[in-house]
Amino acid sequence: MNNRSILPLDKCLSRVIDYRGKTPKKLGCEWSKTGYRAISANNVKSDGLVKLDSINYVDEALYEKWMKEEILKGDLLLTSEAPSGQVMLWDSEEKIVLSQRLFALRTNELIYNKYLKYYLQSKIGQREIQRNNSGSTVSGISAKIFSNILIRFPHKDLQCLIGDFLYSLDKKIELNNRINAELEAMAKTLYDYWFVQFDFPNEEGKPYKSSGGKMVYNTTLKREIPEGWRDGIIEEVLDKVPHTIKVLNKNILRSGKYPVVDQGQEYICGFTDTKESVLEVKDAHIIFGDHTTIVKLVNFDYSRGADGTQILISKEERIPNYLLYQMVNNLNLTRYGYARHFKFLKEAKIILPMINISNKYNEIVIPIYEKWRHNFFENINLSELRDWLLPMLMNGQVTIK
Repeated sequence: MNNRSILPLDKCLSRVIDYRGKTPKKLGCEWSKTGYRAISANNVKSDGLVKLDSINYVDEALYEKWMKEEILKGDLLLTSEAPSGQVMLWDSEEKIVLSQRLFALRTNELIYNKYLKYYLQSKIGQREIQRNNSGSTVSGISAKIFSNILIRFPHKDLQCLIGDFLYSLDKKIELNNRINAELEAMAKTLYDYWFVQFDFPNEEGKPYKSSGGKMVYNTTLKREIPEGWRDGIIEEVLDKVPHTIKVLNKNILRSGKYPVVDQGQEYICGFTDTKESVLEVKDAHIIFGDHTTIVKLVNFDYSRGADGTQILISKEERIPNYLLYQMVNNLNLTRYGYARHFKFLKEAKIILPMINISNKYNEIVIPIYEKWRHNFFENINLSELRDWLLPMLMNGQVTIK
C-alpha cells in the first residue's frame, strides 16, 4: 500500500443523505402507481438495480415531502442492512426517493466516486464495513460509524484511472445483459406470434390466421388451432436424460472448468472441476426448478445442481428444444403453491405444430441464442477479470498507467 493515504469514510464525504425512517404513512401519504421510483436496499446490488417489479412509486407531493435533499448523478447508494455493504453508483439524472435501509453518499474533492465504490465493494472495504456492523437481530451499519470505516486511497489521478477502468468493465457487462434481454424478448415475441396468435408465415409468406388460414376447434385444448396441428402433453415429448453425477451445493466452486446450473435465480450457481458430472449439450437443454418453477435454456456443456433441478430434453420432432423452452416458460404453475411442480409440468397440455413451422422457428432462434451464449460467457470472463484485479488495485499490488 505504498504512497496511499488513509482517512475515515466520513472525511471522504461532502454529504450523507439518510431518510431510512421515512415512510408514506409517516408523511401522511400513500404509495402511487406511477411517479418517482422509491429505491430501497432490497433493490440495490453492487452491479445495479434488481427486483425492479418490487419498486414502489411516489407522486410529486410525496416526493417534495420526502426528498428534502435530492439524489444527484454520481452519488453512491449504500445499503445499511439485509445485507449491509452493497454499493452502487447512481449514474442517472432520474430523480428517485431514497427509501428503507439505504444511504446516499456524495464524495468530496479528495475521493473519486467510482474509486470509492470499488474500494467499498472490495474485500478490504467489505471487511471494514462488516467489522462495524451491529445489531442483535439484524446486523447493519449506521452513519455514526462512518468515522470507523477506514479508506485507503492513492492520489486523485490514479483513483480516476482505477475507478474508470473497473467501471468500464461493469458497463460492458451491463450492455451485454441488456442485449441478452433484448435477444430473449425477440425469441419470445416470435413464439407468441407463431404459436399463440398463430400468425406464422403461410405458403405465401403472409400471417396464417390473420390471412384466413383454416382453424379447427380442439376439444382438449378448448380452443381453435391451425389445421394439421394437434394437442399433447409435456410428458409425451420428453426424452430420457443422460445420467451424471449431481453437484452438491457444498462442492460448488466460485470458479472452475465447468458451469453448474441449478433451479436458483442465478443462471449458473458456480463451477465444478468434476468432469464426470458434465452433460454435453448438442442442441439445448431446459432446466426446470421443481421447487422454484424457474425455467432456463442451456445451450452449453454444464453440470447439474442437486435437489429439484429437473432437465427437459425433447424427443418429438415437432417440438425442438428451443420451442419446448418457450412452451414451458409460457406455462403458469403458480396455482399449485409450494409443491413439487415437475409432476404438474409433465401433465401440462401443449400444442404440437406442423414440423415445417417448428423447424423454421428453430432456424431463426438458434443464432439468437448463440449470440446470447457469447455475451453470457464474455460477462463471466469480464467479471472474473474485475474480481481478480479489484483487490490488487485497491492494495497497490497492481497499478494503471
